Amino acid sequence: MDLKKDYDKLYQHWLKEFEQPELTHLTQEIFDNYKKSISYITQYQIEEKPVVELSLFDSYKKRFTYLFNDFLKIREVKILNFALSLKDIDLNDVIEAEKLFFQNLVSTIKGYKKLKKLALYEDQKPLELEEILIDDEKLDNIPPIKESTVEYSIETSNNAQLETVETNQPYKENKYNYTLIRFNEPSPPLVGIDLINYGPFQVNDISNMPYKNAKILIYEKIAEKIEQS
Repeated sequence: MDLKKDYDKLYQHWLKEFEQPELTHLTQEIFDNYKKSISYITQYQIEEKPVVELSLFDSYKKRFTYLFNDFLKIREVKILNFALSLKDIDLNDVIEAEKLFFQNLVSTIKGYKKLKKLALYEDQKPLELEEILIDDEKLDNIPPIKESTVEYSIETSNNAQLETVETNQPYKENKYNYTLIRFNEPSPPLVGIDLINYGPFQVNDISNMPYKNAKILIYEKIAEKIEQS
């Protein structure tokens, strides 16, 4: 197995996924190959080898796992975006699990919107489950309801010594616990759980990011927590 070749392939795929708003093409075969590489790295039995070789292998392991998880997270956010706005996606570009995820989300959102319309315009009688699962044609004569839609945006930001976050970023609220960390090695950009893009990072860069994201980086020894007195 050529780890460098597999890593470069994943990196280019991740970079393309990060840079464009649409979903990149992902087949089950490509997905399985990525998983196979990660499984090989994870289960590989390290024998007595030169320190440099062991260090290189450990670096591939950390970076490969990190890229793969972030790649899937970006795709998850995109699928949520399309489902919330009820926009179609090309089902040939997603694996079966993502296809089911998208279709179930859309069905749930459509069902909820129908329920709201029925509750507002057919409140003269109790609602039954069968009334919720009706065809779209039965709602044609119901006046439209103006609804506020939620849109997420993925914007690229270059990291300085201390990264700042624009106030117009979505979902930037105090409900997230943030942790100040310093990077011990270079790291590619990542999407935080607050849907804000962080990075890329170089050695000794400092960033204040959600605790759940920082925890992973600290666990992988990619970064260390900065204690604030």
